[in-house]
Amino acid sequence: MKKILALTVIAAMMLCMLAGCGGSTNTGPSCREILEAVKEGTEEGFDTLYSMNDDEYKDNFEFLYGITWDMIDDGGILYTESGGLAHEISIVHLKDQGDISLAKDKFADRLEDRMNTFSGYKPDEVYKLDNARIIVQGNYVALIIAEDSGAMETIIRDAATNS
Repeated sequence: MKKILALTVIAAMMLCMLAGCGGSTNTGPSCREILEAVKEGTEEGFDTLYSMNDDEYKDNFEFLYGITWDMIDDGGILYTESGGLAHEISIVHLKDQGDISLAKDKFADRLEDRMNTFSGYKPDEVYKLDNARIIVQGNYVALIIAEDSGAMETIIRDAATNS
């Protein structure tokens, strides 16, 4: 009987350890901190930032990106609220690196939606979409639509690794 109890306890402990493997261990900067670094490091006109704890983000995240809440432990968006500009930087921190490919695909879908919108609405902004980037830094995945997406990428990578 003691052997059965011991085996049961060991099996339960192993299941708990396996279940914990997919959890977040993010010790890096928050997505908000990274986006604040971008906002401070550019003059591109980004004026609105929402992150995971903001109702506006919670209300729109899954609809805009198709990434489910259970995949991320942090996220944020930086854009120009006044409209008319394609500017958008979205970043998520994934709980599991196995979801990186899916997140990249969802950001590519978002980019395509923005391309379709702006090609008919404001074609002079399409070059930003043509030069957009989807980058991965650890468990962070970011969509960068900006005047100088290369400079934004540098800021994001530096902020994600140096904080």
